[in-house]
Amino acid sequence: MAKKYAVMMYKGGSGKTTTAINLAAALVGIGKRVLLVDLDRQGNATTGVGFVLDDLDRTVNDLFANPELDPRDAVIATDFGLHVLAASRGLAKTAMNMSPGDMFLLREFLSQLDSDYDVILIDTPPNEGYMTYMALAAADAVVIPVATRGFSEEGLAQTIDGITVARKTYNPNLQLAGILFTNVERFTLVANSVLKNVQRNYADSVFGDRIPKASLFDKGNEAGLPGVLVEPGHKAAKAYRNVARRLIDADQ
Repeated sequence: MAKKYAVMMYKGGSGKTTTAINLAAALVGIGKRVLLVDLDRQGNATTGVGFVLDDLDRTVNDLFANPELDPRDAVIATDFGLHVLAASRGLAKTAMNMSPGDMFLLREFLSQLDSDYDVILIDTPPNEGYMTYMALAAADAVVIPVATRGFSEEGLAQTIDGITVARKTYNPNLQLAGILFTNVERFTLVANSVLKNVQRNYADSVFGDRIPKASLFDKGNEAGLPGVLVEPGHKAAKAYRNVARRLIDADQ
């Protein structure tokens, strides 16, 4: 059965999509069968692994529109072995038309793919709504990327609150896989303050590895590749690979 992780943070600029695509690529690199699900209407996880939104025949949105479809028919594959359920700009309209009865749609069609994958990573929008609710309903655990920037602590607190509500109401087994510091800049007052406060308040939940601010992620975006494949020897790529291994080790 696939282990399902929602990559979630209720704040833009957290490194959420960068984390999703680089963890996915790192997991593929250590031999895991991985599916990346893009629930963000901007589709940055989809384009970040080499696809063009307007060129796609089927997306995750088609599965929401027609739950009778076989989800395997919407899966597309990258050249480096990662499988993707791509985003669509229509996800925004879909979310607006959803109701509480739709909460478990994602869980239901991902369950049909359980035997196909070792890990399923779900990239979510940076705000609360039906797409994030569905991700929390489908996930076994949540990875929270926290950029060492202003207002990150508020976004983290809101995300933790969302996980707590999900546990109490519709996914009692949901776990926090960990909090991952991203875009870390050394020797800035804001970064040091975020690092100190989050470490103090959530010490047991913080990954030991930190993702430094690095140009390889911008290079990757331009090439349609995860940064871990663009410069695999970079310390940021090594940090993502370490986190990927920790996720696997924690699930043993």
